[in-house]
Amino acid sequence: MLRILIIDDEEAAGNILKLLIEKFIPLEKDVCYCSNPQEALKLIISFKPTLIMLDIEMPNMNGFDFLNQALGYDFDVIFTTAFDQYAIKAIRFSALDYLLKPIDSVELQSAINRHIIKQQNQHANQPQLIDNLISNLQNKTQDNFKLALSTNDGVSFFDPQEIMYCEGENNYTRFIFKDHKPILISKTLGEYEEILSGHFFLRIHKSYLVNKNFIKKVDKEGLICMSDGKMLPFSKRRREAIMNLLKGK
Repeated sequence: MLRILIIDDEEAAGNILKLLIEKFIPLEKDVCYCSNPQEALKLIISFKPTLIMLDIEMPNMNGFDFLNQALGYDFDVIFTTAFDQYAIKAIRFSALDYLLKPIDSVELQSAINRHIIKQQNQHANQPQLIDNLISNLQNKTQDNFKLALSTNDGVSFFDPQEIMYCEGENNYTRFIFKDHKPILISKTLGEYEEILSGHFFLRIHKSYLVNKNFIKKVDKEGLICMSDGKMLPFSKRRREAIMNLLKGK
């Protein structure tokens, strides 16, 4: 059974989310709402939530401070927030989920479905993912964010500069590293193109996202030679962008 704890200092927002869950999530569930994160720290002991829907911006104790004090408890988390680019970047780097306010019922259903899949496959990784999120948020810039890659075998954390390129395979992305065996992740290449934007990555082809630091040369035949010797095709319409990136523009 789903045991969902909603934490949001705005009572209207919290109660609306509770109503949306009760109306659109047709699963056996127990839903509890708390407006005070300090009280929620006590409530998780008795309520034992499997999922916390956590507002980020709250007075006295924000959502990240709450998590920092709630470490050790066994629950998944979905953040609820108005748009905050830096926080969302840190959340996505840590393979955690979020919903933008005002919350859409379809997006809510998708997030709950992702939670259920995660609970079945890799729930034990959750404390490590939250630790990584808190670490990322303590960095002053996105340059030092660690990317969490979760599989059924566990979770690994990488500096983006360790990644040579990513290869899209339908709804999966294969990561190729400088000094690590490849990892296949059940997210699309398009998702990682967004996550890794600003980290010297360029989409050169519908199937490839590359780190410019590992490009050796671009030939006239429409191929890019990577530092591991792999020849990757690039779209002709992207040639100018690729050349500008290599020139440091």
